[in-house]
Amino acid sequence: MDITIRIGGEAGQGLQTLGAVLARIFCRLRYHVFTHQDYMSRIRGGHNYYQIRISEKPLSASRDTVDILIALDEQTVDIHSDAVRPEGLILADPEVIAGKEKTKSIFLVPFTKLAEQEGGSRIMANSVAIGSILGLLRFDHQAAEKVIRDSLGKKSDEIVEGNIRAMHVGYRHVTEDAAKQKQFHTDEPLADEL
Repeated sequence: MDITIRIGGEAGQGLQTLGAVLARIFCRLRYHVFTHQDYMSRIRGGHNYYQIRISEKPLSASRDTVDILIALDEQTVDIHSDAVRPEGLILADPEVIAGKEKTKSIFLVPFTKLAEQEGGSRIMANSVAIGSILGLLRFDHQAAEKVIRDSLGKKSDEIVEGNIRAMHVGYRHVTEDAAKQKQFHTDEPLADEL
């Protein structure tokens, strides 16, 4: 397995946190991980992205092609859709890409709506995105719980548990609604060994 995930959005949407949490989860699952990010001025804001490449073999570089693109804003689809390989997939919130032409490569995940319903706050949309990626890859989400708890350890129990619920709903949404997306499934469900 060798998969590249690119997360795109505006400055301030938590891309770095989202990417770092995903990278830690993949490390816990014993994968080799290579990350990099591209960002505009922190003062002026603008479009940013965070890229993660995971493999069973050691990695020493990133790739230009993307298997999974997480679009947290409309501009991400405009800028990065050409980098998505033909069998790849774009995960996007329907609110974000309203009015965009829907293609077979776009899979709609209502990150914000699910975050508000399950987590209690739209700010937990990134946790829904984490669960969506893990569900798409059929990875064990127990590792994600540990990493989220560690990452949010200084926050209140309510915030931590809200993020855990948001991650789980993202996982369920994708595993129930995207069963046909088999190109990303691992051969077997992975167990968290930690």
